[in-house]
Amino acid sequence: MSELGPTGDAPEQTGSTGPSGPIDIMSLFPTAATGPVEPPQIVTLDELMASHAVIAAKEAADRALLGPLMNPTREQYRPQLFQWAAAGFPGIYVVQSVSLTPPDLCADGNRRDLNAYIAYLMGSNMGAVVENIQSLMTGIIVSYSYEPTSVRIHVSKA
Repeated sequence: MSELGPTGDAPEQTGSTGPSGPIDIMSLFPTAATGPVEPPQIVTLDELMASHAVIAAKEAADRALLGPLMNPTREQYRPQLFQWAAAGFPGIYVVQSVSLTPPDLCADGNRRDLNAYIAYLMGSNMGAVVENIQSLMTGIIVSYSYEPTSVRIHVSKA
């Protein structure tokens, strides 16, 4: 036997009936009712430009921090060297330290550890930098070391 609605027609197909009346199934799925949802935007050119500009600015600031390693001066090293002498010439004495942290991605899109990041910024490796400093200090051995976020220049008696 078929059921008829109050007017004698077939009941409207709205879905289930809840305690307060019929439930509109489409209201449970708003995206189905409003159509397809556009996927979220991946990125904008402005975002990329801003991100690249921030990284380039950080690299420029880090390059400036490393400048004294590339162009050593008397004024830069003499105070620390006299402190080294006053301390009795201990071996592997730190006369300069530069702290920096590589970005997750460099401006050229590559990932680098601290050693590679410093070489990338200076266009030279630390061995060449130390050789240059060494050539300006007679009777002194110059070396370098890395800590997690810094490079240090050391001196020892020859």
